[in-house]
Amino acid sequence: MASPDSRIQRRTSGSDRAGLVRVAFAVAAVLFADSVCPDQIAVLALSLSYFLAALAFQFAIHQGWAQGQLRSLGMGLVDIAFLSYPVYLLGPTTSVLPFGYVLIPVVNAAASSSRSRVAMLLAICGSVAYVQLLVLTGAGLLAHAPGRVDGLREPPSSSQLVASGTLVVMSVLLTTHIVLRQMNALDRINRQLSDLSEQDELTGLYNRRYLFTELRRQLDRVARGASCGVLMLDLDGFKRVNDALGHDAGDLLLRDIAAALTHEVRAVDLVARYGGDEFVVVLPDITAEGALPVAERVVAAVQRVGRARWASTPVTASVGIALCRSDDEIATLLRRADTQAYVAKRAGGDRYVYAEADFGGLSHDGALRAQLG
Repeated sequence: MASPDSRIQRRTSGSDRAGLVRVAFAVAAVLFADSVCPDQIAVLALSLSYFLAALAFQFAIHQGWAQGQLRSLGMGLVDIAFLSYPVYLLGPTTSVLPFGYVLIPVVNAAASSSRSRVAMLLAICGSVAYVQLLVLTGAGLLAHAPGRVDGLREPPSSSQLVASGTLVVMSVLLTTHIVLRQMNALDRINRQLSDLSEQDELTGLYNRRYLFTELRRQLDRVARGASCGVLMLDLDGFKRVNDALGHDAGDLLLRDIAAALTHEVRAVDLVARYGGDEFVVVLPDITAEGALPVAERVVAAVQRVGRARWASTPVTASVGIALCRSDDEIATLLRRADTQAYVAKRAGGDRYVYAEADFGGLSHDGALRAQLG
């Protein structure tokens, strides 16, 4: 049940890491290009171009211009093109550079939401690029290792070309596959841990920790002009269920109520277990008038579940409503909602109550509309 925001954040951090790795490679290429291939000024120019491209790509990430799997695939193809030139200069069979084709799929996959697809496409493209170099070299259409000055410019034999191609292609494809499996397994574990850290174990709702995170986000939105409301639910008569029927029965009732609340609120709303027999519903982008029907449905839903389970020991809800203010903190917002829930409970429960100051003069009696049913 990891939130979309958290998944986006993970993908964004992956893009940052991929961009930083690319910048590091570019810096290394600039620093060592001249020592590896001193007679090739073109290598230094290429390395500087790649460094500038890496910086531009990183800037685009932070500006939000570079997004989606096409971004990762496109930059991966650029990586392959930049790598293939020094592989050609130093010889496809006489340097370790071809194994750089292994890194390209893995690094770019870290920045993509469609990790497996992007990584395998780049692994195939890198393999094809390398095989093309071998074929063109073997056919004499490309000079072998024209940038080398260490005596290793002798053209490779056909068996050397086949062996080198087989080794590099198998290394690229198998390594990409193995790394992807491990990365995807780690993602699943991280998602499970994230869900556990955000989820109430009993009811399956969001827990108090995640509730506070969401409230902080909504209060930031309210400070920028958005609207938001909060419902605080305190169950009436829940202690009697635990005392008379046991905690197992109480747990079952809480799960049923949690399911009913989730069904009655809007798709954009968030339902969380605040603790014990208290629940909180966060209502983003809602008006004062819009909050009241939601509160009414919530009260009616708890009443239905409570009476359906144990008609002789009915459980209902006292609901307090508060609208977020631009100067609110989480504690002050929840305190206002909790105060109204307490007013509802003192009035007999099975109802919702709001503060008139929050609702701009709406009739307070309208919210105290008697017990439903």
